[in-house]
Amino acid sequence: MPNPKSIEDPWRQLLPDEGPIVLTHGDLRPANIIVTAQSPVRVAAIVDWEQAGWYPDYWEYCKAAFTASHDGEWRGWIDQFLKPQEAALEAFDFYTMALGKF
Repeated sequence: MPNPKSIEDPWRQLLPDEGPIVLTHGDLRPANIIVTAQSPVRVAAIVDWEQAGWYPDYWEYCKAAFTASHDGEWRGWIDQFLKPQEAALEAFDFYTMALGKF
């Protein structure tokens, strides 16, 4: 097996190694967020934790943005509660599409 650092990869530098590792849900989307019916609307619960784990701080943003429609309402909300990580998302999109998982 060759040394991974010897293989040229223009996307790898967009995924920082020095960021904090945090507990992430891994599947944040409207169907997994329960809100109250009365005003002011508040988050009552977040469900479906099967993809949760300890990941780099950019992981939650990348997973939420990757699965959201580019022109959908949810995409606009993501930046309101998660720190935008556009460079990491660009690399995440490339790797995910290269693997053919979506």
